[in-house]
Amino acid sequence: MLEDACLLNDTLVLPNLFDLDAVLLARGTNQVRGRPAIANVIIDQLRNGGSYVAAPNLVMQSGPLALIISANATSVVKRNLDGWHYVISRLDL
Repeated sequence: MLEDACLLNDTLVLPNLFDLDAVLLARGTNQVRGRPAIANVIIDQLRNGGSYVAAPNLVMQSGPLALIISANATSVVKRNLDGWHYVISRLDL
């Protein structure tokens, strides 16, 4: 879902992929918290030539938590009643 939202620059879907208190560290930025701030950073980086393609090297799950590691991203996601949401993410867009 994150890959699709990034490829489509979908500003409506993107914030909802993150937990309300999520934190993001993207290349060249400080940590940002919360859905609106995270969406703004991602959209800004995508509009300035960044891209994101999901290519996980490792996915580990324990209960409602999962760790996703790829060459360009490391994320912790949490399963809620309405699906999976990113909680902590480091993205190189």
